[in-house]
Amino acid sequence: MPTFPFSEADPIQFPGPPPKSADVVIIGGGVIGVATALFLARRNISVTLLEKGRIAAEQSSRNWGWIRKQGRDADELPIVIEASRHWRQLAEECGEDIGLKQTGVTYLASSDREMARFEKFMTIAAVHEIDTRLLNARETAGLIKGMSRSFKG
Repeated sequence: MPTFPFSEADPIQFPGPPPKSADVVIIGGGVIGVATALFLARRNISVTLLEKGRIAAEQSSRNWGWIRKQGRDADELPIVIEASRHWRQLAEECGEDIGLKQTGVTYLASSDREMARFEKFMTIAAVHEIDTRLLNARETAGLIKGMSRSFKG
């Protein structure tokens, strides 16, 4: 796959003045603005996307880009699962390395209360077929070598 099409070292280039008319004008070329423009354009709605700097490289590029499923409220999960599907599809359509990595996340529990919260999430995860596991204190210590303190899991 080719590398991402621009870097911070590349000068910002604007294509010229915006069109005289559009069905929708979106101000802000972050992840939400770009996604909105993409979905509208796929429906043959003319879109003008305005951004003061580089499209998709301002604040949205600094938010870590997490599409986290773990530890979510049950009501959020269908939305997050759908978003994850869209990101995978976009990566395939672009044929570019868009930086999408699905690596997982680890949460550590310091108390029985936190462990209970993680145990509750296991039921929610099973309903939504989310690949997740709950480690005990020994397994956690084995996973993260050299920890200076112990965790419940």
